[in-house]
Amino acid sequence: MVDDNSSSKKWNKFDHNENDAVEVEDAIDDSDELDADTVMLNIQKIGESRRRQSKASEDNRVQEILGFPFLPNIRPLIVSDVESCEALEEAAFHDPQHRCSREKFEYRLATCPELCMGVFCTVNPNNAKDLDINTLKTAKPVETGRNDGAVSVLLAHIVSTRTSAEVVTDSAMDYPRDFRTARPNTSGVGHEEAGRTVAIHSLAVHPKLQGCGLGKLIMKAYLQQINNSGTAGRVALICQDYLVNYYKRFGFKHNGPSQAQFGGGGWHDMVFELAGPAKK
Repeated sequence: MVDDNSSSKKWNKFDHNENDAVEVEDAIDDSDELDADTVMLNIQKIGESRRRQSKASEDNRVQEILGFPFLPNIRPLIVSDVESCEALEEAAFHDPQHRCSREKFEYRLATCPELCMGVFCTVNPNNAKDLDINTLKTAKPVETGRNDGAVSVLLAHIVSTRTSAEVVTDSAMDYPRDFRTARPNTSGVGHEEAGRTVAIHSLAVHPKLQGCGLGKLIMKAYLQQINNSGTAGRVALICQDYLVNYYKRFGFKHNGPSQAQFGGGGWHDMVFELAGPAKK
């Protein structure tokens, strides 16, 4: 179950303005003297310039919201992050049925933390008294011996397990209730260590920072990490219909309506086929 909420639709929009029009006119001279290669090169330059402008705009929005420099730290999630993950989903998902339970977080972060990733930001609480982000309350001190009380605040996360199926199923979304005592897992639900599909169960971005590119940041980093590991053949997720095009832009293929009934159903299957690490 994946949701960056409705504001994620903003991710693929580029706000055109008069400066953009000038940029296009300056970059491409519409004359017979330009050959096809030159035109293509100029088009690529325009695209790169727009991407830089979009990235700068996203960074500026994050800076404005946080009120201090945003230096993201992307790392695997661990069991001590459970409270922050729980707080993030409480803020990000309006429907309680779509949230991951505390026990599921405990199971997934204890069983396969290498498949779970978070975007954190170091915050000095004295400089963030007006920061209305609920994961600030659950943040843990940074591990640098600093004496200013700085903490590492979770802003976005991806939580996943492995499955032998090619799409996300209800069994993959579930977890063995005896996971604290039973080793190995023989229940037929939850994480399958030998599975070749990484099933993303949650992509959550704090609503205060949606539309700032954090969903794009963490998803691209995640897909690259899983691909480079060479331990999976694909990444799969389920999403609501209004997010189908959002995930297509990362390279996910839409496989139609999902059979999964988690949270009341109504999901769509999305699958990203991995190319595998580059051959040396």
